[in-house]
Amino acid sequence: MKKEIYFHVGLAKTGSTFLQKKFFPFLKDIKYISTHKYRKCIKIINNTNYKSYLISREFDRQFEKEVKIFTEHFPQTKIIIIFRRHDKWITSQYKRYVKNGWHWNFEDFYEISGNGYWKDSELLYKNKLDLIKKYTIHKPLILNFDELKINPHNFFNKIINYTNASYKKNSISLNIVHKSFSEKQLLFLRAYCRKFKKNVPEYYVDDKLKHWLFYRPWWLYFHLIMYFSVIIPSTFFVKNPLVNKSYILKIKNKFKDDWELIKKISD
Repeated sequence: MKKEIYFHVGLAKTGSTFLQKKFFPFLKDIKYISTHKYRKCIKIINNTNYKSYLISREFDRQFEKEVKIFTEHFPQTKIIIIFRRHDKWITSQYKRYVKNGWHWNFEDFYEISGNGYWKDSELLYKNKLDLIKKYTIHKPLILNFDELKINPHNFFNKIINYTNASYKKNSISLNIVHKSFSEKQLLFLRAYCRKFKKNVPEYYVDDKLKHWLFYRPWWLYFHLIMYFSVIIPSTFFVKNPLVNKSYILKIKNKFKDDWELIKKISD
């Protein structure tokens, strides 16, 4: 039996956690392999006999490596990917990094000339579409994150039509999975780490034991600091916004054509 395989590859900060917890597990007529079982998914697919499979795991910098490895095993794979307008996406990425101890300015995280920590090549969505075309033989499903927020059930139906799965509308909760930390909390943590934790904790992607021993305690500690910051008056540490709005506008304009391409494909 030829197995149909659908691979949701993210991107991160485009509603992936919501889909993984609130939507994908409730799909019918397809075997969903959760993100927690991603490292075992190839073995699971090879050792079971479902007609179709859905795998979900969001990628950023590992995008090409993971897509290449997976499609070498299953060349029939069909890709599902979600994009978010560049300025909003990179801002959300920056907040995620700050939450995990990254304490440099946003302008160091993404420098408009392309020399910052996050490179232009990582923001160009056309590059990711070209990689999908390079490693797969089927047309991918391209989705717009804005639609998930504005018209979620229309967004869901696009996935349903692409995968030939089904779901019951009343089984899907639209509640937010993780509430974002406020700007004040992130500013306080960034200021704290600049003074007391200058080395960002390493995130062990491929080693679960090291992840829990060396990264997770810091993750918990940072969360406690942000919860504590609620009672601290902003005047003690807030001098400038976390992200400069005029700088964000420059990013939006820089990647305008790339975003128009995504909008055209995802409509």
